[in-house]
Amino acid sequence: MLEKLSPQLRHALIALLGAAFAEGVKYVHTLHLNPVWSALAGSAVAALTLIVTPLTNQYGITELNPDGTPKV
Repeated sequence: MLEKLSPQLRHALIALLGAAFAEGVKYVHTLHLNPVWSALAGSAVAALTLIVTPLTNQYGITELNPDGTPKV
């Protein structure tokens, strides 16, 4: 899905995804995280999202070899 975008735009969207998750984590008041920990948590959630979903085939379980076969 994200492969259709230019690399610069794709990476900007990935960074914005992490920032959006970090903002969301800040509003989960039961966690009581300071801004540094919420940013790290947002980045971790964004990375996990890229790994386990088909948003991009360049990371995680959907990563492909140049010939189109899945990486093992």
